[in-house]
Amino acid sequence: MKKKSSNRFGFFTKSPIFRIVTTQAFATFLASASWLVFDRVAAISALLAGITCVLPGCYTLAVSLRPVTKGDPGLIQALRGELGKFALTISLFALVFVFVKPLNELVFFSTFIGLQLCIAGILWLGYRRLLKR
Repeated sequence: MKKKSSNRFGFFTKSPIFRIVTTQAFATFLASASWLVFDRVAAISALLAGITCVLPGCYTLAVSLRPVTKGDPGLIQALRGELGKFALTISLFALVFVFVKPLNELVFFSTFIGLQLCIAGILWLGYRRLLKR
Protein backbone atom coordinates (compact mmCIF):
# COMPACT_ATOMS: atom_id res chain seq x y z
CA MET A 1 0.00 0.00 0.00
CA LYS A 2 1.32 3.42 -0.94
CA LYS A 3 1.85 6.09 1.66
CA LYS A 4 0.15 9.40 1.21
CA SER A 5 2.45 12.08 -0.12
CA SER A 6 1.61 14.37 2.82
CA ASN A 7 2.88 11.79 5.35
CA ARG A 8 6.18 10.93 3.65
CA PHE A 9 8.21 13.61 5.39
CA GLY A 10 6.32 13.76 8.68
CA PHE A 11 9.31 12.47 10.64
CA PHE A 12 11.45 15.06 8.91
CA THR A 13 9.33 18.10 9.72
CA LYS A 14 8.75 17.17 13.36
CA SER A 15 12.44 17.48 14.18
CA PRO A 16 13.38 20.64 16.10
CA ILE A 17 16.53 20.84 13.97
CA PHE A 18 14.32 21.08 10.88
CA ARG A 19 12.46 24.03 12.40
CA ILE A 20 15.76 25.72 13.23
CA VAL A 21 17.20 25.22 9.73
CA THR A 22 14.04 26.44 7.98
CA THR A 23 13.86 29.50 10.23
CA GLN A 24 17.51 30.27 9.53
CA ALA A 25 16.95 29.88 5.78
CA PHE A 26 13.97 32.23 5.91
CA ALA A 27 15.92 34.75 8.01
CA THR A 28 18.80 34.54 5.51
CA PHE A 29 16.41 35.38 2.69
CA LEU A 30 15.01 38.34 4.65
CA ALA A 31 18.45 39.65 5.58
CA SER A 32 19.77 39.35 2.03
CA ALA A 33 16.69 41.00 0.56
CA SER A 34 16.80 43.87 3.04
CA TRP A 35 20.53 44.48 2.49
CA LEU A 36 19.99 44.39 -1.27
CA VAL A 37 18.13 47.69 -0.92
CA PHE A 38 21.30 49.35 0.38
CA ASP A 39 24.26 47.56 -1.15
CA ARG A 40 24.88 44.53 -3.36
CA VAL A 41 28.07 43.54 -1.51
CA ALA A 42 26.23 43.64 1.81
CA ALA A 43 23.46 41.45 0.39
CA ILE A 44 25.98 38.91 -0.88
CA SER A 45 27.74 38.99 2.50
CA ALA A 46 24.45 38.29 4.28
CA LEU A 47 23.67 35.46 1.87
CA LEU A 48 27.10 33.90 2.41
CA ALA A 49 26.64 34.14 6.19
CA GLY A 50 23.35 32.33 5.78
CA ILE A 51 24.92 29.61 3.68
CA THR A 52 27.69 29.28 6.26
CA CYS A 53 25.05 28.77 8.93
CA VAL A 54 22.38 26.73 7.13
CA LEU A 55 24.53 24.12 5.34
CA PRO A 56 26.09 22.75 8.56
CA GLY A 57 22.61 22.70 10.09
CA CYS A 58 21.40 20.58 7.18
CA TYR A 59 24.26 18.16 7.79
CA THR A 60 23.31 17.89 11.47
CA LEU A 61 19.69 17.29 10.46
CA ALA A 62 20.68 14.51 8.07
CA VAL A 63 22.87 12.80 10.67
CA SER A 64 20.28 13.13 13.42
CA LEU A 65 17.60 11.39 11.36
CA ARG A 66 19.60 8.20 10.84
CA PRO A 67 18.04 5.26 12.65
CA VAL A 68 19.74 4.14 15.86
CA THR A 69 20.30 0.51 16.72
CA LYS A 70 18.41 -1.09 19.57
CA GLY A 71 20.02 -0.33 22.91
CA ASP A 72 22.07 2.57 21.50
CA PRO A 73 21.13 5.98 22.96
CA GLY A 74 22.29 7.75 19.79
CA LEU A 75 25.08 9.65 21.50
CA ILE A 76 27.60 8.72 18.79
CA GLN A 77 25.32 10.12 16.08
CA ALA A 78 24.76 13.34 18.01
CA LEU A 79 28.50 13.73 18.52
CA ARG A 80 29.21 12.95 14.86
CA GLY A 81 26.59 15.49 13.79
CA GLU A 82 27.96 18.26 15.99
CA LEU A 83 31.61 17.60 15.11
CA GLY A 84 30.70 17.52 11.43
CA LYS A 85 28.76 20.74 11.81
CA PHE A 86 31.73 22.39 13.51
CA ALA A 87 34.19 21.22 10.85
CA LEU A 88 31.88 22.27 8.02
CA THR A 89 31.37 25.70 9.58
CA ILE A 90 35.11 26.26 9.92
CA SER A 91 35.64 25.14 6.31
CA LEU A 92 32.93 27.46 5.00
CA PHE A 93 34.34 30.39 6.98
CA ALA A 94 37.77 29.73 5.48
CA LEU A 95 36.36 29.46 1.97
CA VAL A 96 34.40 32.70 2.30
CA PHE A 97 37.30 34.71 3.69
CA VAL A 98 39.84 33.36 1.20
CA PHE A 99 37.82 33.43 -2.01
CA VAL A 100 35.20 36.17 -1.65
CA LYS A 101 36.46 39.65 -2.39
CA PRO A 102 34.78 42.16 -1.75
CA LEU A 103 33.10 41.12 1.50
CA ASN A 104 31.38 43.30 4.07
CA GLU A 105 32.66 41.68 7.27
CA LEU A 106 30.33 43.62 9.55
CA VAL A 107 27.24 42.44 7.68
CA PHE A 108 28.61 38.91 7.43
CA PHE A 109 29.23 38.55 11.16
CA SER A 110 26.07 40.36 12.23
CA THR A 111 23.96 38.12 10.00
CA PHE A 112 25.77 35.02 11.25
CA ILE A 113 25.24 36.01 14.88
CA GLY A 114 21.59 36.81 14.20
CA LEU A 115 21.12 33.38 12.64
CA GLN A 116 22.72 31.76 15.67
CA LEU A 117 20.24 33.65 17.84
CA CYS A 118 17.45 32.04 15.79
CA ILE A 119 18.38 28.78 17.52
CA ALA A 120 17.74 30.32 20.92
CA GLY A 121 14.49 31.84 19.69
CA ILE A 122 13.14 28.56 18.32
CA LEU A 123 14.08 26.70 21.50
CA TRP A 124 12.50 29.42 23.65
CA LEU A 125 9.26 29.26 21.64
CA GLY A 126 9.20 25.48 22.01
CA TYR A 127 9.72 25.84 25.76
CA ARG A 128 6.86 28.35 26.00
CA ARG A 129 4.65 26.00 24.00
CA LEU A 130 5.41 23.16 26.41
CA LEU A 131 4.62 25.35 29.42
CA LYS A 132 1.15 26.16 28.05
CA ARG A 133 0.19 22.48 27.85
